[in-house]
Amino acid sequence: MARSRAQDALKQTDVLIIGAGGAGLRAAIELHDNGINVLIVGKSKRKDAHTVMAAGGINAALGTMDPEDNWRIHAADTLREGQMINDPELVMGLCKNAPSAIKELEKWGIQFHREPDGRLTQRFFGAHTYRRTCFYGDETGKEIIRVLNKEVEARKIPMLSEMYITCLLKKNKRVIGALGIDANNDLCVFAAKAVVLATGGHSRCYSMSTSRFFENTGDGIALGFEAGATLMDMEMVQFHPTGMVWPKNMEGTLVSEAVRGEGGKLFNAKNERFMKHYDPERMELGPRDKVARAVIAEILAGRGTRHNGVWLDITHRPASYLKARLFGVYERYKKLGIDITKERMEVAPTAHYSMGGIRVNPKNFSTGVPGLFAIGEITGGVHGGNRLGGNSLAEILVYGRLIGKVIANTVKKQKQPQLAKEGINLHQQEIVGLLAKNKGKNPVEFKKSIQHMMWENAGVFRDIKRLNKGLTFLTRARKDLEKVRAGKDVREYLDSRALLVACEAILRSALMRKESRAAHFRTDYPKRNDAVWKVNIVCKKVNRQMKLAKVRIKPVPKALRAILQKKFKPIHHLLE
Repeated sequence: MARSRAQDALKQTDVLIIGAGGAGLRAAIELHDNGINVLIVGKSKRKDAHTVMAAGGINAALGTMDPEDNWRIHAADTLREGQMINDPELVMGLCKNAPSAIKELEKWGIQFHREPDGRLTQRFFGAHTYRRTCFYGDETGKEIIRVLNKEVEARKIPMLSEMYITCLLKKNKRVIGALGIDANNDLCVFAAKAVVLATGGHSRCYSMSTSRFFENTGDGIALGFEAGATLMDMEMVQFHPTGMVWPKNMEGTLVSEAVRGEGGKLFNAKNERFMKHYDPERMELGPRDKVARAVIAEILAGRGTRHNGVWLDITHRPASYLKARLFGVYERYKKLGIDITKERMEVAPTAHYSMGGIRVNPKNFSTGVPGLFAIGEITGGVHGGNRLGGNSLAEILVYGRLIGKVIANTVKKQKQPQLAKEGINLHQQEIVGLLAKNKGKNPVEFKKSIQHMMWENAGVFRDIKRLNKGLTFLTRARKDLEKVRAGKDVREYLDSRALLVACEAILRSALMRKESRAAHFRTDYPKRNDAVWKVNIVCKKVNRQMKLAKVRIKPVPKALRAILQKKFKPIHHLLE
């Protein structure tokens, strides 16, 4: 049961970081090294944030395998596959600084795969011109989290795990802290000069997802939106082409792009390598959005497998090679009685990543709400309409470091804010009320109903009828939320409440964008329309309503224009 007085659990710090994944950890390290007191709070168990699920690798134009590569080509690939609605300044910052992030990880002891001569191995990933993805087998995220946690512990940076932040606290329109509940559902109050949202994305808006049931439910999106932050590109949700489809309890689990990066081939039920019809030049290493649509198209045409998937085949590679480079996938399937060195995998698209999120200033990562910053998957702008595999891990490290430097310079000049007890008490009473709400509809089933609705109405293929059907469902769901119990399942209740915000933004943005671009595909508007829709769609809370608008894309800097016009010959044939 919650404590009667939230002030008894007050914790003060210079900077509160909400999220204990790679972005939050790297920001905390930088802040600490700049003399700032920082506190990390994570929703998951310690060392188990969603970053551990990132499999295939991290990008940087090092040129270890292909010396012709450089940061400009990396940036051009990122912009091109984002279909030109990325923020060019954020893209340039990512690609310029990614090599230094790799060197930093090496200094901290990461165990990247290396060539016999000692060079870092870089593998192919979809839609990349060159090999630029560094990796630790197919558990790169887990290895990065290990290294970052080691550095956090060495610095004795405080961290609270299994903490669910329920709201941000404001005074005079400035964010000055947050309220949360710990693993025992006791209330905790946090006061800070600045708050950083590093909570991840919202791919668990969908029933089929590579995220676990408790993570990426859009809780950070809801926190920012309710505090006054602007959302952008929310219609752009990435569906990874290869998620597991069988057994049922593994449905949606990621089969890393590393499998295709190491030469994996896709076949339909008729044993046809079908990507030749959709992207004959790049085949399985085309952009994720294109490959995902191709897989769904094959299934809808009746050429799917028994469990509504397609076959992913890597059996032509030597067993020793696969066990060294794909040990995560190998072991997962081995537990199911499937040997991927001899048998094919049955896969289909699954919700994987949120390109959209909170809009930030690329110079200082501010959200437009004083005192509130954001980094990582919770933000929009870097990836545009479609993320290149391997760019997300680079993003959280590059911008985790940079945001730490920016905020450190800001908070040194500020005084510790004084929390308004009235505001704390109001939020406290709401949570105490929810914890006492032990009767009503099952919150887990309610949450699942939202996710199922989104999969059916705002998935890989969309149209006006299904999107409107989804909005009608949400209107009813908001009323039904009052009838849902919380009590010991309060986190599922709060997840559902957050999902309603993220899902509305996805549906409304998808309805507004009357074209098909990157990850957003409208069957009723199947063509891209740059004349009208080469824009970002933004969402903001105005008078308790979600209001949408179009925002012009920033011009591409001169340094990248020429490289964007150049046609590079793919080198994926090296995998054949």
